[in-house]
Amino acid sequence: MKYTHLITAFCFVLISNHAIAQENYTPDRPGIGNGSYVVEAGVFGLETGVQLSTGNAVNQFDIGQMLLRFGIFEKLELRALLNSYSTQYFDQTDAVNSGFQDLGLAAKYNLYEADQTRISALGKISLPVGASAFTNDEIVPTLFLVGDQALTSNVSISSNLGYTFGVGDLSDNLLFTLTPGFSFPNQQNLSAYAGYAGIFYGNDINLHYAEAGLALVVNDGAQLDLNAGYEFEQESFFIGIGFAQGFSTARR
Repeated sequence: MKYTHLITAFCFVLISNHAIAQENYTPDRPGIGNGSYVVEAGVFGLETGVQLSTGNAVNQFDIGQMLLRFGIFEKLELRALLNSYSTQYFDQTDAVNSGFQDLGLAAKYNLYEADQTRISALGKISLPVGASAFTNDEIVPTLFLVGDQALTSNVSISSNLGYTFGVGDLSDNLLFTLTPGFSFPNQQNLSAYAGYAGIFYGNDINLHYAEAGLALVVNDGAQLDLNAGYEFEQESFFIGIGFAQGFSTARR
């Protein structure tokens, strides 16, 4: 996974030497779903976090959750999902698995934007370069339709509809999210969300999540977030924190 470290180091050098903070950047984190906002041309986004998951006698810690976003043209962004270094702990056997997750490449395109409605399409492929315990062993394609609707000046609703194509031994599946969100009237830099996410495999192993979180915008548009959720089928719980910041590549 030396390429992960090289890409990350390159991005930090780029930020420190050629970029300034972007105050109106809208992250895709926190939450299981993605937002419809597309990074503006010439803007670079960095999103990262850590997460602890527990359930079914398996505890997992993910550090990284790194997403890099690049605004290429109007309405189009390219994305690199460097994801996480994960460690699994098995209660019954004391066994431990650790390593990097698979990488991903993606693009998001804004299909429609008018008044308070925005709809975008997102295409992604997962590359089987992760550690043996965390890789899919296949190149896995996924397509998403992502929408956001503002209901009032403080309340909005977001939804994702995604389809992952079955490859090799992997089953195809459908993702659906519905996430209301709101900002606090007296503190516009603080927002919250709570919603549902479901992954449907066409059999009895469908996953159903309830999730919620907070996001706080601080200096120069940087975002700090806290999120948590519960999956009912496997009775698992997760909690995480994260950071996001956009940068303009215009010279100082």
